[in-house]
Amino acid sequence: MAQPPMGGKDTFLPGFHRTTQMLRWLGMLKPSPRVTGEVLVEEGLQHPVDVRWDEAGVPHIMAQRMDDALFAQGFLHARERAFQMDVSRRLPAGELSELLGEAGLLYDRFMRRLNLKKWAQLAPTTWSDETLAHATAYINGVNLAFRQIRPAEHRLLKQPLRPWTLEDTNLLVYQLAWTLNGIWTAKWGYEMAKEWENIRDWLFGPLPSPGVTIVPGTGEAVTWGARGIGSNNWVVDGAHSRSGKPLLANDPHLAPQLPSVWYEMFIEGGSLRVFGASLPGAPGIVIGQNRDIAWGVTNVEPDVQDLYRIRMETDAKTYRLDGELAELEVRQEVIKVRGKPDETIICETSHAGPIIHTEDDGQKIALDWTGFQALPVLESIFGINKAHDWETFVFALAEWWVPAQNFVYADQGGHIGYICAGRIPTRESGPWFGVADGNTRATGWTGIVEWTDMPRLFDPPEGYAVSANNPVVGKEANPYIAGRYSLGHRAERIRTLLNETTQHDVESFRKIQLDVYSEPLHQVSQRLVKFEGLPKTWYEILIDFDGQADVSSPAPSMLYLFMVQALPQHLKDFMNQPFFKGITPGLPGSHPFPETFWDLLGERIGPLILSVWDQIDIGHAVKEAAEVGRRWFGPDLRKWIWGQAHRADPFHPFSQVKMLRPVFSRQPMPTPGDFYTPFQAAFSLEPRLEWPRPVLFMPSYRQILNLGNAEESVAIHLTGQAGHPLSQRYDNLSGPYREGKYFPLGPGMYTARGFEMIPKDPEGGS
Repeated sequence: MAQPPMGGKDTFLPGFHRTTQMLRWLGMLKPSPRVTGEVLVEEGLQHPVDVRWDEAGVPHIMAQRMDDALFAQGFLHARERAFQMDVSRRLPAGELSELLGEAGLLYDRFMRRLNLKKWAQLAPTTWSDETLAHATAYINGVNLAFRQIRPAEHRLLKQPLRPWTLEDTNLLVYQLAWTLNGIWTAKWGYEMAKEWENIRDWLFGPLPSPGVTIVPGTGEAVTWGARGIGSNNWVVDGAHSRSGKPLLANDPHLAPQLPSVWYEMFIEGGSLRVFGASLPGAPGIVIGQNRDIAWGVTNVEPDVQDLYRIRMETDAKTYRLDGELAELEVRQEVIKVRGKPDETIICETSHAGPIIHTEDDGQKIALDWTGFQALPVLESIFGINKAHDWETFVFALAEWWVPAQNFVYADQGGHIGYICAGRIPTRESGPWFGVADGNTRATGWTGIVEWTDMPRLFDPPEGYAVSANNPVVGKEANPYIAGRYSLGHRAERIRTLLNETTQHDVESFRKIQLDVYSEPLHQVSQRLVKFEGLPKTWYEILIDFDGQADVSSPAPSMLYLFMVQALPQHLKDFMNQPFFKGITPGLPGSHPFPETFWDLLGERIGPLILSVWDQIDIGHAVKEAAEVGRRWFGPDLRKWIWGQAHRADPFHPFSQVKMLRPVFSRQPMPTPGDFYTPFQAAFSLEPRLEWPRPVLFMPSYRQILNLGNAEESVAIHLTGQAGHPLSQRYDNLSGPYREGKYFPLGPGMYTARGFEMIPKDPEGGS
């Protein structure tokens, strides 16, 4: 069997071999399970399924029936990613503490208030019988594997692995949607800033930006509360490609994880023949290509969440709603805590959604969200996977409600397109940038934007479509889709690079995905070198800086340290506050919401500093930045290289456990890019955090899809296919990823036989 590339010994943390040997000797860590030969299946499979592997460890599933192929997909997901799947279903359900102990309580308490399990249980009521059959086949495959294995993490925690359910698959959808829909946090920040002089202008006021909308000719682009995380996708038609057929690229930016967020697969069975990135725990392919079409996604983050302040009556249980007495719905939630007694909490729900916070004076803050409903997203995924033209693709996307996404499209017929898919609420009196009045229905939603009115492009005259979380449409569009958008530097850079080449191919797209030119950072450096009091070493480094946020350059480290120090103290004082009173800030990610208000700055910092340049005490900011830099990186500025200051350390739940970190984590990756580069690598600007600063969002998966020849379609994700820390596929893609390499993943790319799944007949034969 051909071996996939290895991550290399240099990826191991000190103590890896010693710790793994000790855990294996204690019987707490067993070798990575392997599947070879034949797997006999008692029930759930009708015909044999052949599974083969390619050089990157991507399985190619070949079956006669679609349900058999999905059964095999579920089996592989579960064998490779069982612990990840278990954590993924527990996050939105508020059940982390049952697995991880008290460390998960802060997260669980908040998520229980949202009551997402209720909607996950109801989601199958929106499916067709066919989708239910497909999902059931997948889940049967998952549970076959769950009965055969016990993940290393569960073994160490001495916890069982409970069976997988339809509810669990749906919980993954809600978790992804919650992660990608965070505009409510900006609205809370806007509300909290109202008593601070000029804070709203600094964090929410208009800034100079490229002003690029996805749909051209719709008026001025408007951004509000940009935070600088997101993804890229674009597509060109055959007139702009060497093959004469469309080319499509996508690189979704998510938090770096071990194992990877994604699991690459090729799936063939019945009407299904599709490949790309799948989400462990969910059937089908989320991003990829089939016989006829290809697609990619980026987040929209439209205005689909509102906060409401409800003034309670003296009994703290009732409130006035348009003058009439209304009562909160109250329920008890029991949180199981590993090694500790159960904790019972009280959760409340109002007409405007769940109560997520109670203020000091007893007023309640409610959150409404389009995600608080039964979502038919799985119906949409199967429809996309089987779509064969623009019409069937658009029909499938009508069921994609949450999270709203920018889909780019290409097909074998040479057509390309774009569509904004998702349910967007309408308001007669809004939008609400802060917290709205919750004692009246007048502030609520009046309806949903009609699907036929959602922005779209089909065969645009430019010959391409680009989205990078920039505004979908301008102010003159009807309907206008408001949102928390990127300022547009990535979108503008991608458009510039697309226009520099008349005939694109996989290589030219690869260069765009890996591009690390940061225009705002370049502009700040050009301004700074004109300052007469700039120290000589600063000048010598910055005068040669060409805007490339490369790992070998010290300039990005210097410039970001300078920009943070250049912010006025009253702004820093505001952003240093805990997000909710009474919540002690921890590391980013300790809660399912930001720890402080620094998250509101993000990509605004560069354009913001440029817009107030004349108000900055540049000499003082440089001096303070130099002191911070010396403390973390030493006195030699040339050693403040960006790759040392800015590193990806893919997260595993055990990475915070000193004894287990050497086994489940790997060496942090020096990472190029910043908020503004196509290869975006966003990080926290918060001064209280240590340097080197971990990358919080980056390209989790890169794909380039060739409609002219599917065998030339390529992709790579961040770490590796396997979830077991002793597997050769745990981090085998990390090295190639850093080097900018890709692997073919289309039809016929397998290099070695894997195993065959065979249904067992009632008599016990095969």
